[in-house]
Amino acid sequence: MTAAPKGCWLITSGAYVGQELAAEFGRLPPCFLPVGVKRLYEYQLDLLGDAWPLYMTLPETYAVPEHDRARLAARGVTILPVPAELRLGESVVFALNLISQPDQEVRILHGDTLVEGLEAIDADCLGIAGGREDYAWAEVHLDASGRYVSGLTTLVAGVPDERRDPVACGVFSFASSATLVRSLTRARSDFIAGLLAYNAARPLRAAPVAAWYDFGHLATFFRSRRLLVTARSFNTLQIDRLVARKSSEDVAKMRAEVDWFAGVPPRLRPYCARLIDSGEADGRGYYETEYEYLPTLAELFVFGTLGRPSWMQVMQSCRSFLQACADSVGPGSGDAMLRALAANKTTARLRQFADASGFDVEAPLSYEGRPMPALMRIAESLDSLIDLGTGRPATVMHGDLCFSNMLYDSRVQRIRVIDPRGYVTPGETSLYGDIRYDMAKLSHSIIGRYDHIISGRYAMPAQDGPRFALSFEPAPHHAWLEQALRETVIGGVAADSRDVRALTIGLFLSMLPLHADRPDRQRAFIANALRLHALMEAAPA
Repeated sequence: MTAAPKGCWLITSGAYVGQELAAEFGRLPPCFLPVGVKRLYEYQLDLLGDAWPLYMTLPETYAVPEHDRARLAARGVTILPVPAELRLGESVVFALNLISQPDQEVRILHGDTLVEGLEAIDADCLGIAGGREDYAWAEVHLDASGRYVSGLTTLVAGVPDERRDPVACGVFSFASSATLVRSLTRARSDFIAGLLAYNAARPLRAAPVAAWYDFGHLATFFRSRRLLVTARSFNTLQIDRLVARKSSEDVAKMRAEVDWFAGVPPRLRPYCARLIDSGEADGRGYYETEYEYLPTLAELFVFGTLGRPSWMQVMQSCRSFLQACADSVGPGSGDAMLRALAANKTTARLRQFADASGFDVEAPLSYEGRPMPALMRIAESLDSLIDLGTGRPATVMHGDLCFSNMLYDSRVQRIRVIDPRGYVTPGETSLYGDIRYDMAKLSHSIIGRYDHIISGRYAMPAQDGPRFALSFEPAPHHAWLEQALRETVIGGVAADSRDVRALTIGLFLSMLPLHADRPDRQRAFIANALRLHALMEAAPA
């Protein structure tokens, strides 16, 4: 007979985030907040491991997206729906009654918390960390030995006090779930009072954790998020309290980005990250921009639940930025620059992909059972769809205007762009290009769902040779943004024109050799290019 597990982990995320965080991200349970290309719970589960059964409380009114439901199930997490109006202590008692196991050890991690150093947490233990900020945390008083809890005081935000003791950092272990339930019940479900009652019955040891990331308040969210930011492999990104320092062995690329930030016209600067410093060190180019404590549009689009008014404000700011770019005319021909950026590039990248992967880019394919041309035929047709004889002048071009490179400041309702391209021809820095390229980059996030693919939030059948299919989880704001994009016209260029649609498809095909380390992602890019090609073929001319 297999022995029953000696305990379980419970992630308490049974209420929605507070008003400030909801205004930024929408109405989400705390552990579903976006952090880069993941939700917070994914980081939490990585630290908790799978040695013990895992449970997670979520508001019973929250419709868990199917993708998250599948991910949680794959990680062995049991979702416990609880009434969102319950106090924390009530929610814990409710959850333990749902778990309905004999008296056992239960370890609790608050849903807005990430800690490192969980090996310090054992039976009857309370995690502590320094907390000198003005929030309503629980201050932990220690006995003469400095090891055990002698008392807890709930601090009051905004009230002058002298904070000396550590605070409870949101991770707890109780050797007796039955004693915990009795303690919380006698305390009328006040969590802190329940902790004190439990401590009187079974003394709690105070255990300092290695690191504490608090995502429960707007300011602490962005500070904690900063510490977890990662960069793509060919760049190094270092972030401190004040600046983000980006560096690369590709010195010319860094110089191009620096020249773009330094050279944009004054009208565009409110939409751009502020350049602080740049140079070369140890054979690497680098530059520093003021670090912005803001979410990316990718985080909001993929994981958020903002309402339509908020997203229309986002789109209006995108249009204002693009219009300012289109109004900033520079030397040269937009057509010529677009030819350098796009013409024949897709076919060359496909040959590179075919040589490296062995994928037959000359073979016919199918998408959702519908016959489709070979990738090379699609690429060749794209070049013929892009009008390179418009006579358009060159205008300011960001060059990589995808949602992951756009921050959003909800307080002033304005985007801030980062990571510009800064060149058309390699080795020659330039502010200028063609507005159609930026519009295609925007389209490849909204209609192309690039950021969903990067985050792994898509469904695709197991590898099936030349047969492809792809789907994305639906959300109301996806349809709102697609419609808003189709209604966008900048500098006489419509975002749903065949030029922009063709460029968008070409972007996905051109990216294939750049993701050689992720064959699954390459296959998703192929399926997505076929999906977009089918949509373009079905659209009115």
